[in-house]
Amino acid sequence: MKSTFAILVFTSVFVLAKEKHQHREHGSHSHGHADLSIAFDGLNGQIEFKSPAESVVGFEYAPKTDKDKSKLTTAINDFESKITTYIQFDSSLGCKVEKKSIDLVAEGSHADFIAKFILSCIKPVNGTTVTFDFTGLKKLKDIDATVLIEELQLKAEIKSKKTKLEIK
Repeated sequence: MKSTFAILVFTSVFVLAKEKHQHREHGSHSHGHADLSIAFDGLNGQIEFKSPAESVVGFEYAPKTDKDKSKLTTAINDFESKITTYIQFDSSLGCKVEKKSIDLVAEGSHADFIAKFILSCIKPVNGTTVTFDFTGLKKLKDIDATVLIEELQLKAEIKSKKTKLEIK
């Protein structure tokens, strides 16, 4: 029951963040921007990151050439290998991050880079700090982050520097 609730809440927050973003941008695709959602139910959680592909991959269309395909593969591998640098939980929590999916989703003349991860920790994250460090993604200038832990909902706006968010 709790995990179903967490999934529903996680999905709702991501949809609301997307609607807010579309309203703010009048439905446009905003380069340099990303939405990040992290939701926990007990010791288990999910991460979802969504950005125009151009901000992560360097182009925003379905890859056509071998060079495009190679660039996408490199971006996916880099993002997966650096996720624990981009999002850093206190090491005492023993959090493990496992890739669920990373895709480039093309619609019309635009494409989004969408990455989803599963989290499992050995200690609760409440009362700790999460550090966001997306400085390695030079084209990202603004990330709207939402963190849900049980009944707690936190928001952070991440610019082009390390940002810490206290989880309490």
